[in-house]
Amino acid sequence: MATEGEKTERDYIALLNTHYGEREGQKFRLKHCNAGRGLRPTETVAHVIATAAGPDDEKWALFDRDSEDQRDDDIPEAMRNAAEAGVQVVLSHPSFELWLLLHFQPFTSQEGGRSGTVLDRLRTHRDAKGFQDYDQQSGDRGKGLGGQRGESLVGRERAAVRNARKLVSLCPYGDCSPKNADFTPIPGLRPETSQVWRLRSGHAASCDPLKRDPSSDVWRLLATLGIGAEEQQKG
Repeated sequence: MATEGEKTERDYIALLNTHYGEREGQKFRLKHCNAGRGLRPTETVAHVIATAAGPDDEKWALFDRDSEDQRDDDIPEAMRNAAEAGVQVVLSHPSFELWLLLHFQPFTSQEGGRSGTVLDRLRTHRDAKGFQDYDQQSGDRGKGLGGQRGESLVGRERAAVRNARKLVSLCPYGDCSPKNADFTPIPGLRPETSQVWRLRSGHAASCDPLKRDPSSDVWRLLATLGIGAEEQQKG
């Protein structure tokens, strides 16, 4: 699994490994293979392809919209490359922090690729313990998920999955529905068109990923791992 972010996404993956990876009947191990610097979406997809441990490993790439227009060409290219190489794409719009916020509350406001409002809500939510100074300091403390931050997220996965699934239902394309999402494991190389690949997220083949504002596909990763699994069959 590769992520464009150097800290927050890496910490979140570690959190899943620690709290859910070794539970009875639900064993998994997520391997984070970031290159140690911020990556563009196409670089993220290329990196997970290059560093996959074996042909039977599932490959996932996490990246976000981040800012309006700056990634309009790179994201579609990254999704095409992922489809051709059998890499699962987890796109958050506008940012990965939306997924964190969905642990605590629904959020349906269109932000045009900007994450300022998302960050403000995350910092000020009464249940988001430790996030008051998130992304306002340097070093690990700035965007890390250690200590109180991580603890406040654990146990709220069902709410996050539920809130993220609702965003699929609210997508302006009428055929988008979380009930259509596909959680089938994809070992090895299994090329498909990017349009077909989009259907795995529950979105219509014609749905433009750049216009899914707001949205976060991280819920699909959790559903695949069996976290918040009872939400998979609900609308």
